[in-house]
Amino acid sequence: MKFPKRAVFPKIKLNHKFSWPQMNIYGDRQIAASFLDAVKANPDDAWVFVSKVHSAGLDLNELREVLTDGVQIVVSKAMYLSDPKNCLTRSVYLEDPERNWRRLLHLRMIKEPDHNGSWKICGVEQEDCVKI
Repeated sequence: MKFPKRAVFPKIKLNHKFSWPQMNIYGDRQIAASFLDAVKANPDDAWVFVSKVHSAGLDLNELREVLTDGVQIVVSKAMYLSDPKNCLTRSVYLEDPERNWRRLLHLRMIKEPDHNGSWKICGVEQEDCVKI
């Protein structure tokens, strides 16, 4: 019995210096901070952080008026038991010593993954804090 000749396949050189494309996937805290930075710079650029489905009542120009240059921003994590599944709230403390006011911004977020991150802003609520 005679066996057929072995097939000869061309050799392929592998490039061992292959690097994967870099992507920045933001978590919920980074989304909140990046959203506020984008609103301060240009509200039109901030729409990439906003939910495509739940964005009807959002006025980013009004929010930009609150985020003036002298405002100090602190993003914090707050647990709200009323948040439904796949939703969360990031609370942001704003203080403006020049105008003597303090506010909490509640950034309502929904899980809506895309290339910018898993979370999207679906609502913003303002709450005035007691002046000391």
